[in-house]
Amino acid sequence: MATDKILDAFAEIISQLKEVPGNQIDLEQLNNTEEKLRDILFQLQFELLNAQHQKDWEKVNKLELAVSECQLTLNKVRALIINVSIIGINPENRAQMQKILEEIDTARKTQVNIDFAIRLLGFLRRLFL
Repeated sequence: MATDKILDAFAEIISQLKEVPGNQIDLEQLNNTEEKLRDILFQLQFELLNAQHQKDWEKVNKLELAVSECQLTLNKVRALIINVSIIGINPENRAQMQKILEEIDTARKTQVNIDFAIRLLGFLRRLFL
């Protein structure tokens, strides 16, 4: 299922951010995050097209929100890359990342993937403020 791939990509992003040495996200990490978010965006758009073809309007609404959140997060990361700024990761964000990794495992088991993806994108966007 594509939503499992999306959650795997989120888990990889969060795990890598959580392990950043010196609590500083550098340009290489931002580029890596941008690439993964681009992949997530494509997967979400594919899921959205499928939901539209199936006329599953509830899922369409959720996926449209997920696509929008992903685009906003991706734009934020791209802006940071352009500015070549270094972002600090504070202990509160690290704790939040650990909780997110645990919630990803739960979401995989319960199939509440789209709602969870929307929340994750919001967290990532706040992280890159």
